[in-house]
Amino acid sequence: MNVNYDLMFEQYIKTVDSGNPPRLLLHACCAPCSTYCLTRVLPYFDVTLYYANDNITDNAEWQKRLDELRKLVDIVNGGQFETQPLRPLKLVTCTFNADKFYNAVRGQENEREGGARCTTCFNLRLADTCAYAQANGFELFGTTLSVSPYKNSKLLNEIGLSLQADDVKWLSADFKKRGGYLDSIRLSNKYGLYRQHYCGCEYSLVQSSNIRNK
Repeated sequence: MNVNYDLMFEQYIKTVDSGNPPRLLLHACCAPCSTYCLTRVLPYFDVTLYYANDNITDNAEWQKRLDELRKLVDIVNGGQFETQPLRPLKLVTCTFNADKFYNAVRGQENEREGGARCTTCFNLRLADTCAYAQANGFELFGTTLSVSPYKNSKLLNEIGLSLQADDVKWLSADFKKRGGYLDSIRLSNKYGLYRQHYCGCEYSLVQSSNIRNK
């Protein structure tokens, strides 16, 4: 059965009390993907971005993406972003641990992009997000990953829903809807954010390079 996760998001925000917004821990893969997602969540939630991405190729790339995310947070909190937050936007950063990713995907190195290896990676990052949300009193957790046209929103939402618990719920969404991806490009250009051309891991980098070189 097809599920409209964008409609689920819209229905949920209608129930939110803006005077007492739920605390949302939003897993952020990078600043460009976060831009449009923030336009959707900032008016309704007390948002904390969660940078937990052990899949990224190396420490330099990991740091570059983190720096851009910090830049975006400063733009939002400085009142320069198109959408104003109900509460100041916060950012939590996990220590980069590439071994955690490589250990998780061992044996899946040759899987196609978007296949079993990516499912393992999604599970790894969303489980980290859920665990932090649970340990720190967040009512909701979610991810910016669904804004990408290359990410399976159905799979992401199914993983998130499988991880939720009584004390922390998954925020269903499909941020690529309503022109989300194109708007993320526009916003990234507007605010001068670095946009990478691959998801993050060395395997996606190889695929992206092969496509661009054809």
